[in-house]
Amino acid sequence: MGLAEGLVIIPAYNEEKNIGAVLEDIRRFHYDIDIIVINDASKDNTEQVVVEKGEKIINHFYNLGYGGALQTGFKYAADKGYEYVIQFDGDGQHDPADIQSIIDELKTGCYDIVIGSRFLGESSFQISSAKKLAIALFCSIIRISTGVKITDPTSGLQGLTLRSYKYYSRMGNFPDDFPDADTLIHMLKRNCRVKEVPAHMKNRLHGQSMHSGLKSLYYTFKMLISISVVLLRSKIKNQNLKG
Repeated sequence: MGLAEGLVIIPAYNEEKNIGAVLEDIRRFHYDIDIIVINDASKDNTEQVVVEKGEKIINHFYNLGYGGALQTGFKYAADKGYEYVIQFDGDGQHDPADIQSIIDELKTGCYDIVIGSRFLGESSFQISSAKKLAIALFCSIIRISTGVKITDPTSGLQGLTLRSYKYYSRMGNFPDDFPDADTLIHMLKRNCRVKEVPAHMKNRLHGQSMHSGLKSLYYTFKMLISISVVLLRSKIKNQNLKG
């Protein structure tokens, strides 16, 4: 029996209280899709829970960060030759019912990246004022620099075609920590076609967000630096092409 068309990649760090329910919920909607959990050197029983659920897992011996975990998943997918991947957080906030709409858009062949947006359709999910401000800032930068309107550039729920995720899988093409607006701008500059679909978010029941407290300020600052680097490299590239 051959591989399924798509693969769900779930980065997980200390998610033993959430990951079991996440896997069960995905299987409830997509019993035949392949799933790989990237255990980013968790200090709790995340690995044991995944194994008990009968799902595939790759364990990092050292914590590489959210982006590093995703890239491991991309490398695995590229090696196996999946047509597309769905990145799905392990904290229980994503709704697996949204996966199908992302898959449907990817299968049209019209888009390279499909983002599940919390700000399209009807959503009651609440985020902090600081994060709202950061997202609004990133949206403005994306629109000004690429001409493309994106409502949720920080969404962790995304679908990527082979072309896109294979590029991400290569060394140096994907950040270890926060792959958000900066990678999106880079891909848009590479003429990748991006679409958003409505996504429904749930409140985290256990654990702490990686953007909580002062971490959100650090995240915003680092993202602005990273975006600046992406735009500078793009400008230099364009100048070299013209020269």
